[in-house]
Amino acid sequence: MALVLALAITALWWQLAERRARLAEARLAATEARLGAIEDSLRAHGRGDVTTPRDQPEGSAEIISDLARHPELIPFPGVEGGTMRFYPSQCRVITPGWAYGYFEDGHVAGHGLFEYAKDRAGRFRWKRIAATLE
Repeated sequence: MALVLALAITALWWQLAERRARLAEARLAATEARLGAIEDSLRAHGRGDVTTPRDQPEGSAEIISDLARHPELIPFPGVEGGTMRFYPSQCRVITPGWAYGYFEDGHVAGHGLFEYAKDRAGRFRWKRIAATLE
């Protein structure tokens, strides 16, 4: 009986993990579509220096790393004991001065548009333009 129960729990856990993976893939696809729309909009308004996620400008890693060190930019609290944080692998520099940030706490996810500038001391200054939960 214990073996049957263990197998049932394992099967349920597996199904839940697969469901979370499918949801994450769907969120990523939706986010990439939104990012594409933002890029198109910027290009339409004369911003020819827009980059794609696969063609990040030099210094993007530094910018995204700095964004990840600023969870205070996320205007939503974590739920169920989670802590909101940025996921650098899913964040992008859209164009010089603008970055897209994906964040989650393990339960809920969101994304935002952030403006940045580097001061004379070499520190990044951030401003949240928009953020939403999915």
